[in-house]
Amino acid sequence: MGPYVVMRKRIAFLFFCVSAFLVVLIVRLAFVQLAQGAILSDKADESHYRGVPVAAKRGNIEDRNGEVLAMSVSTETVYAVPAQVRASGRAEEIARTLADLLEMTPEQVLEKITKRTALEYVKKRVTAEVAAQVRALELPGIGITEDSVRYYPNGTLAAHILGFAGIDNQGLEGIELTRDSELNGVPGAVLTEFAANGIPLPFANQMYVSPKNGNTVRLTIDKNIQAFAERELNKIMSGQGENMNGQIPKSASILAMDPNTGEVLALASVPTFDPNYYNNYEQSARRNIAVQNGYEPGSTFKIITLAAALEEKKISPNEGFFDPGGITVLGKTIHCWKHGGHGSQTFTQVVENSCNPGFVVMGQRLGMDKFYEYLYKFGFGQKTGIEMSGEAVGIIANKKRATALDLATMSIGQTNNVTAIQLLTAVSAVANGGMLMKPQLVKEIIGPTGKVLETFEPQAVRRVISESTSQTARQMLESVVTNGTGYRAFLPGYRVAGKTGTAQKVANGAYVQGEYIASFVAFAPADNPRLAVLCVIDGVPFYGGSVASPPVRNVLQDSLKYLGVERDLNAPLTLGKPRLDMPIAPIKEAVTVPSVLGYTYAEAENLLKKAGFNVLTEGSGNVVLDQIPHADSQVEAGSSVLLYLGTEAGAPTSSDWWAIAEEVDVDIQTLLQMTWRVPLTEN
Repeated sequence: MGPYVVMRKRIAFLFFCVSAFLVVLIVRLAFVQLAQGAILSDKADESHYRGVPVAAKRGNIEDRNGEVLAMSVSTETVYAVPAQVRASGRAEEIARTLADLLEMTPEQVLEKITKRTALEYVKKRVTAEVAAQVRALELPGIGITEDSVRYYPNGTLAAHILGFAGIDNQGLEGIELTRDSELNGVPGAVLTEFAANGIPLPFANQMYVSPKNGNTVRLTIDKNIQAFAERELNKIMSGQGENMNGQIPKSASILAMDPNTGEVLALASVPTFDPNYYNNYEQSARRNIAVQNGYEPGSTFKIITLAAALEEKKISPNEGFFDPGGITVLGKTIHCWKHGGHGSQTFTQVVENSCNPGFVVMGQRLGMDKFYEYLYKFGFGQKTGIEMSGEAVGIIANKKRATALDLATMSIGQTNNVTAIQLLTAVSAVANGGMLMKPQLVKEIIGPTGKVLETFEPQAVRRVISESTSQTARQMLESVVTNGTGYRAFLPGYRVAGKTGTAQKVANGAYVQGEYIASFVAFAPADNPRLAVLCVIDGVPFYGGSVASPPVRNVLQDSLKYLGVERDLNAPLTLGKPRLDMPIAPIKEAVTVPSVLGYTYAEAENLLKKAGFNVLTEGSGNVVLDQIPHADSQVEAGSSVLLYLGTEAGAPTSSDWWAIAEEVDVDIQTLLQMTWRVPLTEN
């Protein structure tokens, strides 16, 4: 092989290598330009363009009719570019100048404006006057940018639903938290070209990136019905509520729902707070007790026992039942609230009279398995799924350990623990034809242009009872208001169905003497419900029929008129029958019960009658072992005191027994009503 051939091979090899290199280079260049060009360009911009953020306005929260409940208001924020401040050599002078304007110490300002960050906020949400003064100073590295602040125009209205947003416009509680992603917008920026040392380039380009405002969240809440509910709660918490007699409870809630759709129209609780100044309130005031707190419902739960017994055909409305005054289960006697019992009555009258033995029999006829089946069908012991953080599940007695006595007490609303939203949702299922609906708080998501982005339809969970059972239950519960213990909720010209409830408070595993959770639940019109309302009052010495019925009546009356529900020409204008044991006029004077423990019966009777009380007795003997209501309880004037008589001290007292009965109508000397809880006694 000659030198020429070798030379040609070397040239060809060199050419191949150069060509291969060029091909790789072209491919790499194409990849960088085409595939990574946009990314690298953005990175380059990030390195030499620095932006001052322009806050996006958080979306509004509105009620179902478009009334604004929460909005964002424009404000301004003072910021610093620390590199520019340091380069000016005037950092301490700038700190002293800004300190007075911003109501900060020079040390605080200096720390912020000299931090090793690209951008630092010195003070957020300053007034327009302060912002103008800072601009006029033209301090190096100091500027003003647009910001926004959350504003709640109605103050405390619907505070527990709305929640609040923090200083950085982040949702912290309520709908502000659960819908934070929809309410939050996308911030914009003013971009300026900087050199590597952090100083703006001469004649630098500037770019403005517009912020994108957040979406509006439209709720199912009706501002007016919410206001009706909060008005009644304010009366209760000021001691001015009907029959409250100046007593101030620990807390109270009123909820209103469209039973046909599950839409929550009002959800109000007290104590409450103003979300504009949420930091000024105790955390307990911000707790949404209607969703996060559980309680023993008492007789309002009897609606569920009734519906289950009707559905399983264990009772019929006109079937006869005899109430001797109590029913014994596993050696314990569950008393009727009426001394001596109601005697012969139909099951409709059992419901009207809130007769404990009658409801215990309903539970017994259902049996343990069926009773628990309906507990879970109606949603107890599980979250309803309402769009509120921290929802409680309630506490249901363990079925494996439940006894016949537990079944009896559960049938009348004791032992188990429920939330207000669970109970109202379950009662709404009885009212609407038998369909359990998921409670709904959000109706629509609306974009910044006004276009509806998402609509939330009512969600049926399951059918729990039949239409016919619902109709029968509605009729029987209507009779509670027209003929029975719920008479204080009567509305002339409207058909109202409801049920009272009184439960003794539980603390540290024991019942608290003299304190009750009073409640009332109702829906109207009874034959075609448009509204279901529940009131729960915690920590009063009075009872459900007395104090919780009037607020529900008032909310129903104003709401039905507001919703345009016409009066029913066939609805009663007066109570179904004059009841000798049930006065129509509320009794408003409160008196204190004296202690007669250890007295002889004659001494106790004499003292109590002088104080204006009627006297009932239970047991035999001549010594007072216990009394209901207990000493120092505040009750209506002329009420009855039940004395437990025995022959020796140290016998079991009512604090050792199960306290379960309620709704007491007593006619001894005058036409009076008193509702209470009567404990179980040993046979």
